[in-house]
Amino acid sequence: MERRVLIALLVAVVAGAGALEGADSKGASPSRAALERTVADYTGLYAKSTLDRWKTLFHDSLVVVYPMEDGGARARNLQEFFKAQKDYFETGRRVSERLENVRIEEGWRIARVSADFVFVDEGQESRGKLGLHLIETGGGWKITAIIFSYDPT
Repeated sequence: MERRVLIALLVAVVAGAGALEGADSKGASPSRAALERTVADYTGLYAKSTLDRWKTLFHDSLVVVYPMEDGGARARNLQEFFKAQKDYFETGRRVSERLENVRIEEGWRIARVSADFVFVDEGQESRGKLGLHLIETGGGWKITAIIFSYDPT
């Protein structure tokens, strides 16, 4: 009986080691550089001239959620979110965004990013908190969810 338990334990250890092949000790994907590039492109491509490339960062199932003043929440899909961004750039306003205090936590083919963001509109800065969820697909890292809120003024 003890021998069967020892063999079962050994099989479980070997199977577990195989599941971790190609990952570091924390289960992180070996494509960390590609993940970091996607996060950098989230703000780096956020410009009128590169907005179509920026859209490719998102998975087709993207959900964007932010809290409303009345205590509710507003959710948008990829098409609604992208249209809102495109329409804003079409106004001709000089807008940009930067991330600060970026933290990336990786799992097996998934990642969670949290950061402080600074949205700049015609030189006026507004600060807030941002969360991104990403998945590693055959086409690279894609953002599947965005949640954000502006800091109270």
